[in-house]
Amino acid sequence: MRFMDIPPFERNIEILDFEFFIRSRLNQAIVIWPEQALLLIGYMGWPNDAQARAEAIAIVRGWPKGSKSMPPRLRQTQFDCAGVADIFTRHYDLTVSGHQLHRGGPSLGKAIELAAALSRIAGMGKANLWKRWAAYKDVAHLVTAATIICAEAHAIAKVKPLGEFGLPRGQIQLFNVAMLMPDFVLSLALFLQNYGLAHRPQARDELMLDPETLWRISPDMNISEIAPPVRKINQQCIAILNARRAGNRGKRQHRETTPISG
Repeated sequence: MRFMDIPPFERNIEILDFEFFIRSRLNQAIVIWPEQALLLIGYMGWPNDAQARAEAIAIVRGWPKGSKSMPPRLRQTQFDCAGVADIFTRHYDLTVSGHQLHRGGPSLGKAIELAAALSRIAGMGKANLWKRWAAYKDVAHLVTAATIICAEAHAIAKVKPLGEFGLPRGQIQLFNVAMLMPDFVLSLALFLQNYGLAHRPQARDELMLDPETLWRISPDMNISEIAPPVRKINQQCIAILNARRAGNRGKRQHRETTPISG
């Protein structure tokens, strides 16, 4: 079992209104919790490479001061994290909706099947999604939380533009959201962490998240968990899963031990 080394917030954080919180933070575009934000970004992007994480954090420290430097492969990292978030949210949607209970309930295989079938982006095939999950599963709760907030922020800005001096819509991206709202990301991620550590569709199945290698949120962070919005499972999703035959169910890849690093 391992916990992220992120200092607790100075006061208790309880978020009651998604839209109000997102709009107020993005309108101000001020980094209120810099140390928590920097370390959170490090874990999200480089979960099991301590040296790369430290180097990335050093680069990101210059962002609030106007630096334009970017960690290596940042665009690809955000793309990979988006795929992981899609898998996690599909799994959660299946659980909340109660679909597929007669077929063993939600599973990573079903979530990846849906994510691959419904994605309109190249490179989101099942094999690639399995690889992305293997690379980022230990921070899946974190990147999923940040991605959900990104999606909500884009939806809010589309209906009613953010303030004139706030963060431009084109800059509402994974790591910018984590930088401006680490408390929100961690509050949402805490819920997803608890979900992933509790979900076991059938007795023979592993937990969705690995309790030994997961980068857990410390219990003394001064945050209260908040549940994500619920998305409905539409008829297209049901048809995809019903057509999933035993011989065509993507097999889970061989499990490798994740190195424990600080």
